[in-house]
Amino acid sequence: MSAGPQEKTFTNVADGNAWVGFQAQEVHIEGGYHVSDDDPPERQFEVGLRYLEISAPPEARELIRKAIARGYQNSRAYFYLSLALLSGRTLQSLTDQELAQLAHVRRWAAQRSEDPWARGINVVGSLLDSLPQTTAETPDPAAIGAVVKEFESLNPPLQESILNHLEVFLAGPHQDWTWQKTFATARRDKTANDRVERVWKFFQPKPIPPRPVPPHPIRTDAADYLRTLGGSALLLVTGLAVVQHAWAHSWLRSAGYLMVALGAAVVAVRAGFTIRLARHRRQAARQRLTFTPRRAPTQSDRFASAMDSLFDRYFGRYLPPDIARETWLAETAGIRQTLRNELVEVYREQPVDAKRVAWLVRFLASDVKRQWLSGELTADPEDSRVPSSTRTAFGISVFALVVTGPLLLWQALVEAPFTTVIATAGIVAGTRLAIQGWLAILLKGHRYRDDLDRVRRDYEDRRAAYDRWVRKLESKPTDAEMAHWLDCDRKILVEDTLRHYRVAAQDVIAHAFIEAPVPGCKRARVSKGPWRYSRYKLLLFLLTKDGVRQVTVTLDFETMELGDQQRLTYQYNSVVAAHVVDARSGEKKLSLTLTNNPRDELTITGEWPGMPELGDDDRIASQVSLDASGLERTLHVLEGIAAEGKEWITHENRRERAGLRRLVAAMEG
Repeated sequence: MSAGPQEKTFTNVADGNAWVGFQAQEVHIEGGYHVSDDDPPERQFEVGLRYLEISAPPEARELIRKAIARGYQNSRAYFYLSLALLSGRTLQSLTDQELAQLAHVRRWAAQRSEDPWARGINVVGSLLDSLPQTTAETPDPAAIGAVVKEFESLNPPLQESILNHLEVFLAGPHQDWTWQKTFATARRDKTANDRVERVWKFFQPKPIPPRPVPPHPIRTDAADYLRTLGGSALLLVTGLAVVQHAWAHSWLRSAGYLMVALGAAVVAVRAGFTIRLARHRRQAARQRLTFTPRRAPTQSDRFASAMDSLFDRYFGRYLPPDIARETWLAETAGIRQTLRNELVEVYREQPVDAKRVAWLVRFLASDVKRQWLSGELTADPEDSRVPSSTRTAFGISVFALVVTGPLLLWQALVEAPFTTVIATAGIVAGTRLAIQGWLAILLKGHRYRDDLDRVRRDYEDRRAAYDRWVRKLESKPTDAEMAHWLDCDRKILVEDTLRHYRVAAQDVIAHAFIEAPVPGCKRARVSKGPWRYSRYKLLLFLLTKDGVRQVTVTLDFETMELGDQQRLTYQYNSVVAAHVVDARSGEKKLSLTLTNNPRDELTITGEWPGMPELGDDDRIASQVSLDASGLERTLHVLEGIAAEGKEWITHENRRERAGLRRLVAAMEG
C-alpha cells in the first residue's frame, strides 16, 4: 500500500557523503562525570543519578547498581534504580536479572510505606500494574483514577522524575493527564534559570589567562660601544689640544669662550636628546600601525592560522561607525599583525588551543576600536611631546656654540695653525662618532624601558578583561540544565505537533525522538558526558491507529527558535527498513527507507577530518551521546513497524503483557 498524503516534501537530512563538521568544540573538565571503582558508593550513586538526569540510563544503571552492591542501600537509591531500570525501555527488554532487581525494589518499598521515596517506588509499581488498562478497549476509570490519585500524593520532584523516565509506560488513558502535566512543566522550564543569557556560555572554552609580552631585549653590539668610546676619547683629546693652544694665546678670552661653549654644549646635548627621543617614540608608535612585521615563527602553523582567522573575524566585527569592513581591515593591518605576532610568540612554547585565546583577541579588537574613536590610536604618545621651552633652549645653545666655537678655534689657530687644523678635524669626527654611539645606546635603553611600561599597562588591561570574562562565564549552565532545556524543547514540539494534527494525547500509541547535530554547529560536553550542540535536527515519530506522523525540524538551542517544519505522513506498511549505519569514520546514521521515498539518513554522531585518535573519554562520550539521543527507543519502534506493519501495535501490547507477567512472577518468586 502506498504512503499516505504528504503535507510537505521531505528532504534528506544528510546524504551518504555528507560530512558533519563543527564550528567549535570544547570539553569541560569541571562538572564532569568522573568516578572510579575506588570512590565511595555515595559518589558512585550521585554520578549515576546525574547520568539519569541527562537521559543516559545505561550508565546510570551501572553506577547505581555498584553503589547499592557496596552497601549504599536506602529508599532513595532504590527509587532511582527503578527509574534507571525502566527509563526509555519496555518490560519485554528487561532481562530476568533486571526483573528480579525490580521485584526486590518493590518488596523493599512495601515494608516502608511511610518513606516518601518508598511511596514513589509504590507509584512506579502501580503504573506497571495498570498497564493492562492502558491497552484495554474499555479501561476501568476507577482503576485509572486510583493510580492518578496515588501519583498526585507524591512530592512534585518525584512526580517529575516519574513522568520524565516512565513515559513509555504512561500510554493510553494515562497520557491525557500525564502529558498535560508534562507540557505545562516544559512551558514553565523552557526559559527557566535565565536560559537565554546563559546557554551560550556552555559552548565557550575555558579561557587561558593573559601572559605578559616580553619586550625585545636590548641588543647593543660592539660597534656601538666602539663608536661611543672611540668618538668620546677622540673628542676629549682633540678638544683639550685646542683649549691648550687657545689658552696659551689668550687665557682670559679663551676662558670666557670655553665657559660659554661648555654650558651651551651641555644644554644642547640634553635638549637635543629630548627632541630626538620624542621623535624616536613617535616613530615607534607609528611603526605599530603601519609596519607589518614578518610572520612570527611558531611551533604549529595550525595555531598561527587559527590566530589569523580570529583576528580577521573580530577586527571585522568590531567596526567604528561609518567605516566599511574592508577599509577598517586595511587601516588596522599593521596593529593587527603586530598584536597577532605578539600572541603567537608568547603562547608558542606551550601550544594552546586558539579558541582559549579568543577572548583576548576579542578584547584587543574592541580596544583598538576604542582607541580609534577616542583618537588615541593615531595620536602621538604623551611622552613624545616636546615643550616649546626645550626647543627654544636647544636653538639658543646651538647658536651659542656656533658663535663661541669658531672664536675659540681662532685663538688656537693663531698660536698653532697646523695642530689646530688637525685637532679641529678630530673634534668633528669625534663629535659625530660620539653622538651616534651614545644615541644608539641611550635610545635602545629608553625603548626597552618604554616597552616595559607599555607591557605592564597592557597586561593590567588584559588581566582586567580576563577577570571580567571569567566572572561572566561563572554562570555557565550545568550539563543537567542543558539536558532539561533540550527535553523541554522536545516536549513542546510534541505538544505543537499534536495541536497541528488535532490528535488527542490518548490516541498516540507510541512516540519516539531522534536528535542530531546540524552541520556547522558548535558543540561542547563535560568530561564523560554527551555532546551538546548549538543547533539540533529533531525528528519526531508519532504513532496512531491511522499511521505514522513524522516531523523534522531544526532547533537553534541558543535562541530556542524552531526552523521550518517538514512533515511526512505514511501508513505502517510503508516502512520498508530502519537500521543504524556505522561508518568507518565513527559516524552513526539512522537509515529509514519508505516505499515511495528514497532512503533517508540522519547523522546521529560523527567526527571531523583531522581528529586525533579517540581516547577513553571520547569513547565514553560517544556512547553516552547515543544513549541520550533516543536512538535505542526509536530504533525499537521503527524496526518493529518495518517488520510487522500495523500489527506491531497488537504484538507490542502482547509482548508487554508477557513482560508484566514475568515481573509478577519475579515478585511472587
